[in-house]
Amino acid sequence: MGLESDILTDLRQLLTEHGVSARWQGIDLLVLISRVKREQQIEMGGFVESPELSLRVPKVAFPNTLPKFGERIEVEGTEYRISQVSSHPRSPLLTLSLSTTDE
Repeated sequence: MGLESDILTDLRQLLTEHGVSARWQGIDLLVLISRVKREQQIEMGGFVESPELSLRVPKVAFPNTLPKFGERIEVEGTEYRISQVSSHPRSPLLTLSLSTTDE
């Protein structure tokens, strides 16, 4: 078994135990939240919460095309904007950095 297969096997186990639901362009996904950051920004009228998070998803979860910068994704009922897509050619994982839809 190669490294990529080992990673996917371990990821499937983690997704089963700790995965959260997400939806992108009509595709239901099971993802891992790998980083959560909550900040507040000052705007007219006061402070506004500005959450950011990163998701880890197996590339094989996307049948035709991978997500792109600026697209929307829903995670556990909350909509986010994809602010960065990180992918290494030899890795079976895709990392999506998300921010609020207002930014």
